Amino acid sequence: MHRIISPQEASIVRWLLDHAARGDVSEYRSRPVEELWVVGGCDCGCCSLDFQPKRPGSRSKIIADALAVYPDGQEAGLILWGRDGMIRSLEVFDHHPGASHRVPEISNLRTYEERGRELL
Repeated sequence: MHRIISPQEASIVRWLLDHAARGDVSEYRSRPVEELWVVGGCDCGCCSLDFQPKRPGSRSKIIADALAVYPDGQEAGLILWGRDGMIRSLEVFDHHPGASHRVPEISNLRTYEERGRELL
């Protein structure tokens, strides 16, 4: 799987940087998101993406995290990983079985704070 990021995937990455960043992520905005190159993903069937090859000993950090809340009530978590100003990967993981296998729409995305308010 070697391809340019899709428009939907790019919008998710931008949303995470704009709404769910952990701290200052300005260094991760130096390159347009639309130029990210997908070099791999997870073999489990989830929609996680790798933008940089995985290297042993290479430690990325969480630069943004949020939730996807689907109309059927299922949820998936999203984590944007980065290192040295480069976005490394987008991880999508299950909160409900199989929820990570769907690419979320922007309307599905919530910060943890927003989701907490919705559940009150």
